[in-house]
Amino acid sequence: MESSDFANLQDKYPELGVGELSVIASAGNKIAFIEDRKAEKIAEKEGLAVFNIPELLMVCKEKGFIDREEIKQIIEELEDKDKYHFKKGVEEVLLE
Repeated sequence: MESSDFANLQDKYPELGVGELSVIASAGNKIAFIEDRKAEKIAEKEGLAVFNIPELLMVCKEKGFIDREEIKQIIEELEDKDKYHFKKGVEEVLLE
Protein backbone atom coordinates (compact mmCIF):
# COMPACT_ATOMS: atom_id res chain seq x y z
CA MET A 1 0.00 0.00 0.00
CA GLU A 2 1.26 3.42 -0.89
CA SER A 3 1.27 5.85 2.02
CA SER A 4 -0.22 8.46 -0.30
CA ASP A 5 -3.22 6.14 -0.91
CA PHE A 6 -3.77 5.87 2.83
CA ALA A 7 -3.33 9.63 3.35
CA ASN A 8 -5.79 10.42 0.56
CA LEU A 9 -8.39 8.08 2.05
CA GLN A 10 -7.77 9.51 5.52
CA ASP A 11 -8.41 13.02 4.21
CA LYS A 12 -11.49 11.89 2.29
CA TYR A 13 -13.01 9.79 5.12
CA PRO A 14 -11.81 11.14 8.49
CA GLU A 15 -14.67 9.32 10.22
CA LEU A 16 -13.02 5.93 9.59
CA GLY A 17 -10.39 4.43 11.84
CA VAL A 18 -6.87 3.46 10.88
CA GLY A 19 -7.82 -0.23 10.59
CA GLU A 20 -10.68 0.30 8.16
CA LEU A 21 -8.67 2.79 6.10
CA SER A 22 -5.73 0.37 5.93
CA VAL A 23 -7.96 -2.43 4.63
CA ILE A 24 -9.47 -0.18 1.95
CA ALA A 25 -6.10 1.25 0.90
CA SER A 26 -4.39 -2.13 0.71
CA ALA A 27 -7.22 -3.83 -1.22
CA GLY A 28 -5.86 -2.44 -4.47
CA ASN A 29 -9.26 -1.86 -6.10
CA LYS A 30 -10.20 -5.53 -5.69
CA ILE A 31 -11.74 -7.18 -2.61
CA ALA A 32 -11.98 -6.05 1.02
CA PHE A 33 -13.09 -7.97 4.08
CA ILE A 34 -14.69 -5.47 6.45
CA GLU A 35 -17.09 -5.83 9.38
CA ASP A 36 -17.95 -2.18 9.93
CA ARG A 37 -21.10 -1.11 8.00
CA LYS A 38 -19.95 2.47 7.41
CA ALA A 39 -16.57 1.25 6.17
CA GLU A 40 -18.29 -1.32 3.93
CA LYS A 41 -20.29 1.41 2.21
CA ILE A 42 -17.21 3.57 1.73
CA ALA A 43 -15.19 0.65 0.36
CA GLU A 44 -17.97 -0.08 -2.13
CA LYS A 45 -18.01 3.62 -3.06
CA GLU A 46 -14.27 3.28 -3.74
CA GLY A 47 -15.01 0.44 -6.16
CA LEU A 48 -14.17 -2.56 -3.98
CA ALA A 49 -16.08 -5.79 -3.73
CA VAL A 50 -16.80 -6.08 -0.01
CA PHE A 51 -17.41 -9.19 2.06
CA ASN A 52 -17.75 -9.83 5.78
CA ILE A 53 -16.97 -12.99 7.76
CA PRO A 54 -20.47 -14.53 7.60
CA GLU A 55 -20.67 -13.95 3.84
CA LEU A 56 -17.27 -15.53 3.29
CA LEU A 57 -18.16 -18.57 5.39
CA MET A 58 -21.48 -18.98 3.59
CA VAL A 59 -19.81 -18.94 0.17
CA CYS A 60 -17.20 -21.43 1.35
CA LYS A 61 -19.96 -23.68 2.71
CA GLU A 62 -22.04 -23.47 -0.47
CA LYS A 63 -19.01 -24.24 -2.66
CA GLY A 64 -18.09 -27.22 -0.47
CA PHE A 65 -14.74 -25.77 0.62
CA ILE A 66 -15.60 -26.22 4.31
CA ASP A 67 -18.11 -28.39 6.13
CA ARG A 68 -20.32 -27.85 9.17
CA GLU A 69 -17.68 -29.01 11.64
CA GLU A 70 -15.06 -26.67 10.20
CA ILE A 71 -17.52 -23.77 10.36
CA LYS A 72 -18.32 -24.65 13.96
CA GLN A 73 -14.60 -24.62 14.79
CA ILE A 74 -14.11 -21.26 13.05
CA ILE A 75 -17.06 -19.77 14.97
CA GLU A 76 -15.66 -21.04 18.28
CA GLU A 77 -12.16 -19.73 17.54
CA LEU A 78 -13.47 -16.33 16.50
CA GLU A 79 -15.45 -16.09 19.73
CA ASP A 80 -12.58 -17.31 21.93
CA LYS A 81 -9.66 -15.52 20.34
CA ASP A 82 -11.20 -12.39 18.84
CA LYS A 83 -14.40 -11.95 20.89
CA TYR A 84 -16.27 -11.94 17.55
CA HIS A 85 -19.90 -13.00 17.93
CA PHE A 86 -22.25 -13.93 15.12
CA LYS A 87 -25.89 -12.94 15.25
CA LYS A 88 -27.92 -15.93 16.40
CA GLY A 89 -29.79 -16.33 13.11
CA VAL A 90 -26.59 -16.07 11.07
CA GLU A 91 -24.87 -18.71 13.17
CA GLU A 92 -27.86 -21.04 12.83
CA VAL A 93 -27.85 -20.73 9.03
CA LEU A 94 -24.12 -21.37 8.87
CA LEU A 95 -24.49 -24.52 11.00
CA GLU A 96 -27.48 -26.00 9.15
